[in-house]
Amino acid sequence: NSPVKDMRCPYCSAAQGRCATTAAGRSVTECTSCGRVVEERQSQPHHLFHLRAQDSPLCLVTSDLPTIPITATATAADQYKDEEDPFEPTGFITAFSTWSLEPYPVFAQSSISFAGHLAELERVLETTSSSSSSSSSSSSSGSSVVVDNLRAYLQIIDVSSILGLDYDITDHAFQLFRDCSSATCLRNRSVEALATAALVQAIREAQEPRTLQEISIAANLPQKEIGKYIKILGEALQLSQPINSNSISVHMPRFCTLLQLNKSAQELATHIGEVVINKCFCTRRNPISISAAAIYLACQLEDKRKTRAGICKATANRTY
Repeated sequence: NSPVKDMRCPYCSAAQGRCATTAAGRSVTECTSCGRVVEERQSQPHHLFHLRAQDSPLCLVTSDLPTIPITATATAADQYKDEEDPFEPTGFITAFSTWSLEPYPVFAQSSISFAGHLAELERVLETTSSSSSSSSSSSSSGSSVVVDNLRAYLQIIDVSSILGLDYDITDHAFQLFRDCSSATCLRNRSVEALATAALVQAIREAQEPRTLQEISIAANLPQKEIGKYIKILGEALQLSQPINSNSISVHMPRFCTLLQLNKSAQELATHIGEVVINKCFCTRRNPISISAAAIYLACQLEDKRKTRAGICKATANRTY
């Protein structure tokens, strides 16, 4: 595996990868930090024959001066000296060349690089299928597990892309789904709802400010059904109850950022909401509605022109 320097992993933002080959023989680039597939490459060989000119020199020696005849009076020593003299003119060297075209083989190879999302999906499914095949004996049950994992993976990816979640939350949600599917039976149960419940649990563990209503709209599932499968997930995995994701302190900064409120208005809205919660003034209202009302009051006190419709849109709340 050779390192690749010019690369940025979309999962962990690492800047170094390595070239690897999948089980199917595909060339991919894996992140050295998290091991996920970042890029996939397809190479295609091309066998070409290039016509190249070939020059074959042909050298001929022609005399430039007439040779001096050897006189009878010259001694044998003088003749030997003249033959060994390097400065004796021996003639012009004329070079001729023969020119011809000859085909030369050229072995070229082109490569196309594209995103490795499908290769990463194959890697996840290969890991899932290998673990399921080792735990289950029948091939039909193993194939159904792979199909369920594929449906859950696509559901989690779709909802996460709509909500703009990090890849770590997505991976943790899929891991929660796999653990739950191996601990309980998925027969006559909604795979998409369970995958959404796993995503809700991962969001709450990461303390990401996302309301159940937002997740319900993104997943196109009713909140009641998601809450039902959240209980199933918690009972199957014996999960501890995380920090309430609907608390005012979690969502208030994001709501104020969407409404472009300053720090003083945000602090005032948070203070109003916490007082209402602590004094139990609105026991039948959820924290999101209380947050919307607190923002409206803070805007009135801070003289910020924010409409009720704009606050409802930012807080994903219809009434407050």
